[in-house]
Amino acid sequence: MKKALITGIAGFAGSHLAELLKKEGFRVFGFFHPGHSVSNVESLKESIQLFPQDLLLKKQVEKVTRQINPDSVFHLAAFSSPANSFKDPKATLENNIISQLNLLEALVKIKTQAKILIIGSSDEYGDIESKYLPATENTPLAPTSPYAVSKVAQDMLGLQFYLHHKLNIVRVRPFNHIGPRQSPSFVVSAFASQIANLEKKGGGVIRVGNLESWRDFTDVRDMVRAYLLAVDNGQSGEVYNIGSGKPQKIGDILRKLINLSRAKIKIQRDQNLTRPVDIKKIYCDYSKFQKVTGWAPTIPLSKTLSDTIEYERRRV
Repeated sequence: MKKALITGIAGFAGSHLAELLKKEGFRVFGFFHPGHSVSNVESLKESIQLFPQDLLLKKQVEKVTRQINPDSVFHLAAFSSPANSFKDPKATLENNIISQLNLLEALVKIKTQAKILIIGSSDEYGDIESKYLPATENTPLAPTSPYAVSKVAQDMLGLQFYLHHKLNIVRVRPFNHIGPRQSPSFVVSAFASQIANLEKKGGGVIRVGNLESWRDFTDVRDMVRAYLLAVDNGQSGEVYNIGSGKPQKIGDILRKLINLSRAKIKIQRDQNLTRPVDIKKIYCDYSKFQKVTGWAPTIPLSKTLSDTIEYERRRV
């Protein structure tokens, strides 16, 4: 039975990936931050092996990685909020870059033959001029947040360890993925969470930031399926965009969620919810990835939004 290691297993994408890998017959091992909840993987706790692990503790990372000796590594652990990265750039950069460095150096030390997936971000491309959309893998990188800078560094660090240490590293740049379990610090979950809370009160006002930007949304369950295909079929040393290829306006997403609401909800703009620097419109060309893996998103946006709001209702 193949052994898969997921860093950040208790997070949003990590928990969905763990469920998928279990279904696919993997023996699943997971690192989670000692200070974080594992409620997202509660239903799997009996069938996977969890390790409380601060990836900034280099010697401990090497010890546990050696012990597991995985066949596949999915490096998902990271501070993942662009908005929060403006508040504490140093913590974002240190955590995301040094954590990955420690993991890769541990894998070099144990002379791993594992296939390793490094997760970048569409934020690496920054605010692309409309004439250069959709973004391809050759679109110049122009990060506009400390988070995006950390993701460029993770991306390039993955390339460097492939070139210099011959690790079997595949890099991906996922575009926005959404669905149940996402933190309310992200736009769609923030909307769904507010709506669920307002429903309980019988209605009210939802506070929102910029509704004029456009994003490329993919259901998280489609996204983690892409991660597995990237490890199975992706070429070491290569980088791939993953997304729907269809831009969606944030204001339209909000209206779709309000239409799913069971209460009367009014919209109120709040300048405090606007980012210092924002990307106007971004979406991807994922044809390079599709050619190699056959992947395409299958879950309709309507189902993703419905499942997200139902999840938030259960939490209220």
